[in-house]
Amino acid sequence: MEQKPCVFCQIVRGAIPSKIVYEDDLVIAFLDIAPRSKAMTIVAPKQHYNKFDENFDLSLKTFFSALIVAEMIKQALQPKEINFSIIRSEAVPHFHIRIYPIFEKEVPLLEGEPVYTNEFELESLAQKIRSVKIELKKEEKVEEKKEEEPRTEEEIYHIRRSLELA
Repeated sequence: MEQKPCVFCQIVRGAIPSKIVYEDDLVIAFLDIAPRSKAMTIVAPKQHYNKFDENFDLSLKTFFSALIVAEMIKQALQPKEINFSIIRSEAVPHFHIRIYPIFEKEVPLLEGEPVYTNEFELESLAQKIRSVKIELKKEEKVEEKKEEEPRTEEEIYHIRRSLELA
């Protein structure tokens, strides 16, 4: 049986148009065209693989990117909550993380029926999400604690004396 081309790989190559909300050298995030919630987003590595443990480092980067995208969605659209899922799909055998923004009066049925959307709404949502800029805090290097010089006999005496008076 002939294998169909991967839809997500085609999106990465630009062969299939999509509403990209985030992209870097390794990961792409785009709005789902048949969302289960408004602004449902797919976060996928640009490299094709099916299971997270086939490329652990890239999966870790994809998880990190999903957190950034979720924060962008949170700031842009103010959903009540945001859910994540990782469900291996036979239809699209490409590792990905699904982000489900949940809004007031919505039931978070992760894989229920798609909600109605159209091209205009998808583009409007994508623009709002893309407009959010997330500043990542750089890891601060923890300075190694310098060895303190030993206390003098006089310092020890004064410390003991103050403790005795207390």
